[in-house]
Amino acid sequence: MRTLNPPRVVTGGVAFGGLLVFLFLVYSNPGNWFDGLEDIGFAKIAAGFALAALGCSWLLYGRRLTVGGLPGVALCSLFVLVGFSALWSYWPRFTADTFVDGLKYLAIFLLVVNLVDSRRRLHLLVSAFAIASLIPTFGGLSSWARGEHLVDGDRVGWIGVFANPNDLAYYLVIGIAMSLTARDADARRWVRASYLLMTVPMGVVLLLTQSRGGMLAAGAVLFLWVLRSARRAPAIFGVALALTCVLMLGPADVFSRRMQSSQSHGEDISARGRLDAWRTGMNIAAERPMTGVGAGAFMIAWPDFAPGDAGPARTGHNTFIQLVSELGFPGLLLFCFGLFTGILGVQRATRVPELSPYARGIQCGLAGFALCSLTIGIAFSWPVYLLLGAAYAIMRLERSQRIEVSNPALSRLQLAHAGAA
Repeated sequence: MRTLNPPRVVTGGVAFGGLLVFLFLVYSNPGNWFDGLEDIGFAKIAAGFALAALGCSWLLYGRRLTVGGLPGVALCSLFVLVGFSALWSYWPRFTADTFVDGLKYLAIFLLVVNLVDSRRRLHLLVSAFAIASLIPTFGGLSSWARGEHLVDGDRVGWIGVFANPNDLAYYLVIGIAMSLTARDADARRWVRASYLLMTVPMGVVLLLTQSRGGMLAAGAVLFLWVLRSARRAPAIFGVALALTCVLMLGPADVFSRRMQSSQSHGEDISARGRLDAWRTGMNIAAERPMTGVGAGAFMIAWPDFAPGDAGPARTGHNTFIQLVSELGFPGLLLFCFGLFTGILGVQRATRVPELSPYARGIQCGLAGFALCSLTIGIAFSWPVYLLLGAAYAIMRLERSQRIEVSNPALSRLQLAHAGAA
């Protein structure tokens, strides 16, 4: 039997460390802390370092790489389509820039599927995901306390990617799902209680964003989590306590306030704008079903496809309409295939005790993404590609465990050859 290759193990560990650093840099936005640092891509530097270490592990020490199975093939094909859409785009140059910038999401997906090769690393990734979500949480609380970064006068945002309250709410929904996942996966009571308590400030800031779609998505995540925890009374009591704290600390009657703030002459302006965007996207899909208008070109094409009574140009305000209008039905199908393969592909792992908390947590997180996607366009955002990468990693770990049960000798040989650490 071959023995573990120490340099391959070390380079793999360095690459995984770079991935964790990247995660914290994305959520902390250090480039937006001080003037003059906006153009420094700190997170991209960390991701590039991780990719370089992974490349060294493959090139010099024979580490096996994977594209992530069928979900990875679908996502790779999606980004190829994004690049080719510049040929027919309404704004070819911007589409080309969108493609180059979008490759970072694919790179992170590939990093996760290649580096999360053990339960320990899976646990570290999920824990880091949950803890990193506290950074925009406390950033949002600070903004609210100082009266800064507020949208429409009272909706909480923060800096960078979190400046939009809807985007901040989306990241918090995923953070809540990962906190509950980390809580279920840890055996220590005080750690489990800590992760559960982390959902309280996240929930408060989620309410302060006044994102109706985000609040509904968070409710769905909590419902799915409680549903699978129905046999554990302490878990349900903990969720009930957390929800009570959120409602007590959060703004009163947030749904009513949000509805009133978006009304003008008896009409919900926010909802009307979304309907205009959806109708425009459907018009594009009807006229250009196979190509769309090119990645990132939705607003440029608005005047040619918007209904006569539509308001000013907006973004797609729906991930699936964003995809079908910019990349046609092929782009929509590729993305949906990767998404639903991730959701359904981890189902087998839910029956494996060591992997069950992670598998169910990833399902909750992807369900939260899907619900947030109904009101904002987030096809190209960090959380979904981190979750899909983790989903494939769970599938691979489940297959390895199944092989080990059926053929222990073969499993040990594969583990040694892979150089897993």
